[in-house]
Amino acid sequence: MIRVDIETIVMAAGPVPSVIVLRERTSASAGDAPLRSLSIQTGSYEAAAISKGIDGSAPKRPVTHDLFLSAIEALGARVERVEITRFETPVFYASVALLGPDGQEHLVDARPSDALALAVRTNAPVYVEDDVMNRNGTVSYRDGQKSEEEFARFDEFVHSVSPDDF
Repeated sequence: MIRVDIETIVMAAGPVPSVIVLRERTSASAGDAPLRSLSIQTGSYEAAAISKGIDGSAPKRPVTHDLFLSAIEALGARVERVEITRFETPVFYASVALLGPDGQEHLVDARPSDALALAVRTNAPVYVEDDVMNRNGTVSYRDGQKSEEEFARFDEFVHSVSPDDF
């Protein structure tokens, strides 16, 4: 399993899917190999639920992920980790590992978006199965030191895109 973090969430509206980009924390191979990323398409509601969990904004009333987390905690369990376990075109599969009050681990099948929404609310680690990353991941050349010029070019591109381009 490869430990990943949520690198970015690309929010979309209407029929265009939103995208969650996961990036591995450390390179799988030794040396200065670039980090890999895994992009998972999801709906706008699901992407918003993950985003709200990241920024910590609490809704006036609990949404589904908050309700489920409250139920987990009321039963004395906790979210131990999230795993993106497999990919069968075009669907990714995930599991939420719950640790019960008796110390027993329970794996619960979940959509990746729901699992990630729980992970960000509990600060649980996220892992991707090696085979999933090897087959579906892309190389991420992001080095954390983007120049202002590069950001300006990207901003110009974003403002030039129209709905007809999709």
